[in-house]
Amino acid sequence: MPNMALTAFARRSAPVLCAGLLLSLAATAGFAADERCAQLVALNKQYRHVALTDEQQNLKVQLVSWYKENCGRRHRIANR
Repeated sequence: MPNMALTAFARRSAPVLCAGLLLSLAATAGFAADERCAQLVALNKQYRHVALTDEQQNLKVQLVSWYKENCGRRHRIANR
């Protein structure tokens, strides 16, 4: 049962986290792109097995697009 409560909490808090992350990505130019890339990777790991609503899925698509544009190239180069 505790796992079910945690999953329900994660589902309710995921949109808030995604929206907050989007706002922080857009509003804070002072952070290095690498830090933002690391934040997205951490969020991906944290919410990997959580079912997303349509709104959450739309936010994820936007975040993945940003990641590919800003982190993807460097990540591929670093893994060579």
